Amino acid sequence: MSSGFVLAAVLAVAAAAPSRSYAAPTYAPKVYQILKQEAELRDDQSYESHFETENGIYASESGRPVEGYGDDEESYDVNGQFSYTGDDGVVYKVVYVANGNGFQPQGAHLPTPVPTEYPTPEASDDDDDEEEERYEAPEEEDDDDESPAGYYQPQYERVIVGYRPRYQ
Repeated sequence: MSSGFVLAAVLAVAAAAPSRSYAAPTYAPKVYQILKQEAELRDDQSYESHFETENGIYASESGRPVEGYGDDEESYDVNGQFSYTGDDGVVYKVVYVANGNGFQPQGAHLPTPVPTEYPTPEASDDDDDEEEERYEAPEEEDDDDESPAGYYQPQYERVIVGYRPRYQ
């Protein structure tokens, strides 16, 4: 009787529990219409193309063939731009050039590059017999208990199991 009672209690609790049925959300990608799209390939193999979508994406590009950059293949000098509206509502615009110097984007939101050329120190042409200041490494001390200034080296002492660092 007790097993029947337990079974009945479990069924009563299960029947009284609130129903939790959740429908899985469906995520269908939004397909935006292309409002305008044009492309022109000329006889000299130069081209122009641009497109615009209903969600505000715009892109345009033009290119002209040039001799390869060290290769036997033809390459292109390309100028273009694209813009889009970010999730934050800001319109981002990138203007770029792609040529023998690589891809060179410019945009107000892009970080500015760190200068790669630094000023060269001026060398003196004076042939005076002045002593030059030279760097000399500090002399090593024989006393192992002291470390040179700025260096913090641990010393180790033997303990029953393993080693334990001892700092001075």
